[in-house]
Amino acid sequence: MRPMAARPYRVHPQLADCHQVHILALGLNHTTAPVEIREKLAFPEPVLPQALRELTGRYGLCEAAILSTCNRAEIYAASEGESEEGLWRFLAEVHGVDQQRLQPHCYQHRDGEVAGHLFRVACGIDSLVIGESQILAQVRTALEAAQQNGAARLLINELFQRSLHVGKRARSETQIGRGRLSISTAAVELAGQVFERLEGRQALLLGAGEMAELTAQYLVESGINNLLVANRTLERAQDLARRFQGQAIPFDQMSSALTAVDIAISSTSAPGFVLLPKTIQQVMRQRRGRPLFLIDIAVPRDIDPAVKQLDNVFLFDIDDLEQVVRTNRQEREGEILKVQGLIEEELKHFLHWFNAQGTGPLIQALHRRAEELRQAEIERWSAKLAHLSEQDRQLVEGLLRGYANKMLHQPLVQIREFANTEDGYLRLDTVRRLFGLGGPPEQEG
Repeated sequence: MRPMAARPYRVHPQLADCHQVHILALGLNHTTAPVEIREKLAFPEPVLPQALRELTGRYGLCEAAILSTCNRAEIYAASEGESEEGLWRFLAEVHGVDQQRLQPHCYQHRDGEVAGHLFRVACGIDSLVIGESQILAQVRTALEAAQQNGAARLLINELFQRSLHVGKRARSETQIGRGRLSISTAAVELAGQVFERLEGRQALLLGAGEMAELTAQYLVESGINNLLVANRTLERAQDLARRFQGQAIPFDQMSSALTAVDIAISSTSAPGFVLLPKTIQQVMRQRRGRPLFLIDIAVPRDIDPAVKQLDNVFLFDIDDLEQVVRTNRQEREGEILKVQGLIEEELKHFLHWFNAQGTGPLIQALHRRAEELRQAEIERWSAKLAHLSEQDRQLVEGLLRGYANKMLHQPLVQIREFANTEDGYLRLDTVRRLFGLGGPPEQEG
């Protein structure tokens, strides 16, 4: 992605008019797209700054944030006008994927729907593993990245801050997050189902990031006898192995390790495959028929899916955790209902705030329109008022101003009340239409 200067935010951030600047979301997740599609739209951490600058520069969005995890890739944005075309073009062009191919797998939301969706995400009830512990930190990371790159201002900042608040409430006021839930725990549970029990088994962990650390912890607690850790940065592998009484090995020696272990779980941040069929074929010759179980929880995937075609090789990717996830969801159905109640409560508060953002510019526009009409009438009658003294002329102008203010009083009262109703967005929009205030704030009147 080439550097682009940030586009000026033409609506003052403290007076963002929600009827001119909309909150938009476009994305996909584990329920709408398989891993082979999700991995094409992933945003690794190093590319986030440039991607955010592109969104607020070349693609013409006022604000933006990107939430990219192993199970979702979502863009949140504030945009003047009502078109999501900029988001579609960004996803397609940046990742080199045809928009027609993306559309069946994507969802899009606007304004209140965006808030409701992000609140569910932050609470963990939109995750593959219901109530997972990692998603709240990932939402916070997405906000911090947007803030650090000047892409989160009034609307996106408020949206994400409130999502973090409701996510914390969900975990403190319900049991949705009881226990330690994550993709890592699901992967280890799947490994336990494969072997019936993990005590005495040997495992190889590819990667040494946060997900790998959680996986290592659960493997050891499940009774893994010997844990090997391979990472491109050997020092990180050594640090992780040391904490769990394991052994670090250089990344280029993982083939040798695969000949001895019972199971390998991969969660690197590599942009492409780190294990190919050719490598696994060599490994299997040395294993002399002993089966090898591989679990790939990375997105983009670490292990070429063609490996599944090899004899005695059993490969599971992140989409194969369905059985573990189904049990997890059944156990938490009651807590999901409680969380949804919290979300509805917090969503109502957000919508009141969001709708109120439209009252300031709207009230200013009405005053401006009334003043313009007053000036136009004085101008129209100027010839017939020429005989008046300056004092009488000021009296006439004052009478017109007072009349306009009285006419506006009740509409202004109603505008403030409309902002706190459930359909406030529609009501305020009706006011704009009735008074002919349809253009951007700087063009009104």
